Order: sequence, then structure tokens, then C-alpha cells
Amino acid sequence: MIAKNESSNTKAYMSHETEGKLLNALNEWEQERYFLNPACSITSAAREIGCNSKYLSYVVNKNKGSDFPNYVNILRICFLEDYLRKTEQARSFKLAYLAAYCGFSSYGKFAKSIKDHRGLNPTQFIVYFDQNIA
Repeated sequence: MIAKNESSNTKAYMSHETEGKLLNALNEWEQERYFLNPACSITSAAREIGCNSKYLSYVVNKNKGSDFPNYVNILRICFLEDYLRKTEQARSFKLAYLAAYCGFSSYGKFAKSIKDHRGLNPTQFIVYFDQNIA
């Protein structure tokens, strides 16, 4: 018995052209820093980009290697790292201020995201950043 090539029978979720356009729009969305809005959601991002949330979810999962909430949190942490690198006095700011500045809707979400993605609590993260990265 000959096995069928299942991939040749599987339809693409969207065309490469559509995926490319959405990826470009997503990159522009990142550059405009819409992720800093604490109310940022996949629905609001899809509206800002001009697509539906299912398409956006597909593009983020496939091209960014993460689900949308984690993708946004990673963007926020990278923004924080850049801010701390460029603004030395920010390393002494209150953590709640830094959380809000980076778009987190609560300190708890900020702390969990830092712990999940950098393996440190926020205080340890700032100290480590100050001593080893900046």
C-alpha cells in the first residue's frame, strides 16, 4: 500500500501574500508601539492592523513563535530593557511605575511576565540588568 503525502492534501490557512502583508502590518504595529496600551488585546490589535483576530493569531503563532498575549508581554519586556539601557535613572524608579510605563495593566502581570520570560522577580531583574547588561 502506498502512503499518501498528507501535506499535499492540506490547504494553506492563508496565502503567502496575505501572510506577508499581515506580517508587514504587524511589524509596523510594533514600531508604533501599540503594545504599550494596557488595554491591548488581539481584538484591538487586529482592528488596528486591519484583519480579523484569527488571521492575526495565526501570523503571530507561526512567525513570532508565541501566542498573542506572550508576544505582547515579550515586546513590553524588550521595551523595558531598552528604556533601562537608555535611561539610567529609570533603574531607580518604582517598579509599579515601570510596569505601567511598559503597558502592563497591573504590577502582578508585570511581575509574572518578568518571572516567566527572564526568570527573575522584578527587583532581581533590575539589579541584574544594572550590574550585567547596562
